Amino acid sequence: MKKSIGLLPLVLCLLCMVSACKDEDETVLSTDCYIHSFALGNVTRQVNTKTEAGKDTTYYITYNASYYPMRVNQLEGKIANKDSLPYNSRVNAVLATLEYSGTVVYRKVEEEGTWHSYSPSDSIDFSNPLVFRVYSQDYTAWRDYLVEVNIHRQNGDEFVWRKVAEPGLWNEADSLKAVVWNGHLWVFSSEGGNRRAFSASLPDGIDWTEQTVSGCETADVTTLVVWNEKLYMSQTDGTLLRSEDGLEWHTVQTGSPLRLLAADETGIYAMWDGKIFRSTDGMAWTEEALDEDPALLPSRDVAAVAYVQGNGMRRILLGGNRSATDYPSDEWAMLWSRSTPAADEPSHWAYFNVSPDNAYACPRLERLNMVRYDEVVLAFGGASLGDDAHEPLDAFYVSEDNGVTWKADGVYVLPEELCGQEVPVASVVESGSRLWIVAGRQVWRGQLARLGFADR
Repeated sequence: MKKSIGLLPLVLCLLCMVSACKDEDETVLSTDCYIHSFALGNVTRQVNTKTEAGKDTTYYITYNASYYPMRVNQLEGKIANKDSLPYNSRVNAVLATLEYSGTVVYRKVEEEGTWHSYSPSDSIDFSNPLVFRVYSQDYTAWRDYLVEVNIHRQNGDEFVWRKVAEPGLWNEADSLKAVVWNGHLWVFSSEGGNRRAFSASLPDGIDWTEQTVSGCETADVTTLVVWNEKLYMSQTDGTLLRSEDGLEWHTVQTGSPLRLLAADETGIYAMWDGKIFRSTDGMAWTEEALDEDPALLPSRDVAAVAYVQGNGMRRILLGGNRSATDYPSDEWAMLWSRSTPAADEPSHWAYFNVSPDNAYACPRLERLNMVRYDEVVLAFGGASLGDDAHEPLDAFYVSEDNGVTWKADGVYVLPEELCGQEVPVASVVESGSRLWIVAGRQVWRGQLARLGFADR
C-alpha cells in the first residue's frame, strides 16, 4: 500500500522519532545520502501472435526485469536501464529493490508537492519518469535522482521489410544466387546460355551495376559460395571455378566432378554421384561418411547452410528434393546434417528420417532456400513439388532444433507482396541481422526489429 504524505510533515515526523529513540550515549548520524543500486522486480508483458490457423491471439508472460540493469549515474543524478524492456511491458505496478544510505521518498516529476515513502514491498508506477529523493540520516542533506524505465516502442518480434530496389537487370533469369562479399551484395544469374553478375553497395543495396565476367560461361550459379575471401562455383559438368575479384574465373580442379554445397571456416563441401566431399584447399578432396543410403541425398532444389551454434558446435544443414518422377511418393524434403564440436574432429553426415509423429518436417519446395538467422534456420522457396500443399513464397518455415521440425510461426514472415510469385529467388544474411531476398526483379531487405535496436 502506498502512503502519500507532505514533505514537511514527513521530515518533522522522522526527526521526532530520532530524538525519542536516543540513548544516553550520543549517536552521530550519517550525512550520506545516495542510492547505491536500483533493480526492478517482475514485469508483465502482453504478447500478440497468431495461431497456426492464422487467427490473432493474445497472452501474457511475466519475466524478471532485473536482467535489464538500472544504471545509477551519481554525477548526473539519473537512473535508467540502457537495455530497454521488451515491447508491451507493463510497468505501472512493479516492485523495486534499492540499496541506499539514508531515507528514500519519491514522486512523479510533475507532482512537486506530493511524495511517497519508498518500501520494497510496495509496487511503484514507472509508466512515467519519477524523482527519487534520498535524505541523509540527520536530514541535513538530500539528493534527487531522475528515474526512467525505458521500454522498446517497437515490437521486437516484428519482421520489417523494405523493397529497396527493382532494377530489372536480370528479368530473364532462370536461377539466381546472392552472396555478401567485400562490402557489396552480389547477385549471379543464369539466363539460358548466359551467366551474368551484378553488385550493389551495402548497406543500402539500391543502385545496381552489371559486372563483366569471364570464364564462367557454363557455371551453375546456384553453387556460388564465399570461402577464404574468394568466390567459388561449380560448372554444370562439375569443374570447380574460383575468382578473386568476382569477374575473372579460373579452373581450380578438373578431377572428379563436384557440385558445391557450402563452406565454413574449416573447409569447403561438395556433392556428386551419391557422395559428399570436403576440401581444405579446393584441390584435394576427401569423401565423407554417410550414415544412410546415398540414394536419400537430394538431387534437385539443393540448399545448404553452414553455421556455428551457441554451444560452439559447427553444423552444416543440407536440404533439397529427389526427382519427382523417380520418387513420386516422397512427402518431405531430404534433410542431412553434419555436426562437429568446436575442435576439428572427424564427422559424418546424418540423415533426418521423418518419424510418423513429426507433422512439421521440411516441405518439399522447389527453388529451396535455407539461411541461418536469429539462432534459427529459415527455409522457403517455390511451390510444393508434386502437390499443391504450398504456394510459392507463402511462408518462412522455421526450425529451432537444427532441422528436425519446421513451422510457420508468424514471427518470421516474408513480404506479403511476394506470396504466390513463381520466380527465381535467392537469399543471404548480412551482418547477422539483415536478411536480403532477391525474388525475380525485386530486391528486399528485412530485419527482425529487436536485432536492429543496437543500430539506432
